[in-house]
Amino acid sequence: ELKGVPIRIEIGPRDVESGSCVVARRDVVGKEGKTFGVSTEPDALVGHVSKVLDEIQESLLSSALQFRDENIVDVSSYDELKSVIESGRWARGYWAGTDDDELRVKEETSASLRCFPFDQPGGN
Repeated sequence: ELKGVPIRIEIGPRDVESGSCVVARRDVVGKEGKTFGVSTEPDALVGHVSKVLDEIQESLLSSALQFRDENIVDVSSYDELKSVIESGRWARGYWAGTDDDELRVKEETSASLRCFPFDQPGGN
């Protein structure tokens, strides 16, 4: 249920008679993710679906940022870096190494350097 198109619209025979439908978010399981009685009038339905898509995007981004932030560990030594990588998390630290140092990190930890943000915690 959590994979695929982000919204499912359910319309049954009684819904057709009443001019309504059920809009289900795929990222929220069960009844909590469903909105019942949504009008099938085009402007109302499009407006509701647009609002729900924005909510889904905000929710997914928030979850991704939380996951990222919970899994980054600041390190200040090579031993700390290796320990963090072995635990399956991401290490963040200052880099002043050479290409040979980067190769050593890759060979010993299977990790690779990713990005160098301009604003680093505790940086200049």
